Amino acid sequence: MYKDLMTWAGTSFGLVSAVYWYKASVAKITNDNSIHRPGVEALYDDPEEPGKQIRVFASAMEQSRLNKIAAVYTALSLLSQVFASFLA
Repeated sequence: MYKDLMTWAGTSFGLVSAVYWYKASVAKITNDNSIHRPGVEALYDDPEEPGKQIRVFASAMEQSRLNKIAAVYTALSLLSQVFASFLA
């Protein structure tokens, strides 16, 4: 029973980490109301949304934050799978 629970937990954590890594890959900041304030900012026009500018450093900070969350969920997935193998 515990082995199955840990296996499902590992799978679930893995899926959550995949979602966060996808969100990190497409994250971009285009507004001034971002929680990220790098101090110096590089801007360029967004090719997908004309009239908006992408804030490069703020976008990188957001991507970094999402990558950290994904890494934590990946570690939880790995640990769940390790515990499941010990319970076998």
